[in-house]
Amino acid sequence: MILKISSQFAKDFKSLKDVSLQEKVKHILSLLKMAKNINDAPHFRIIKGSDKAYKIGIGFYYMTGTIISKQEIILMRLVHRDEALQIITST
Repeated sequence: MILKISSQFAKDFKSLKDVSLQEKVKHILSLLKMAKNINDAPHFRIIKGSDKAYKIGIGFYYMTGTIISKQEIILMRLVHRDEALQIITST
């Protein structure tokens, strides 16, 4: 599967201070790269109100992405769940 990362996702990842969380994110990224299509991707759940926006829960954090095709995804954000609620309610 083709995995693209937005510049905001990269900034979010770099701002993580928890090394174990960074390792979990790296592990999930490797699983996403190995997946043949979106159906093989682990733990993806659709975000209500959208047919192309998905999230993956990692502890108290969410990785959010947009499905471009069955073989391509763009990871948009990596945020704490409290921050995710603020982003959703402000839009």
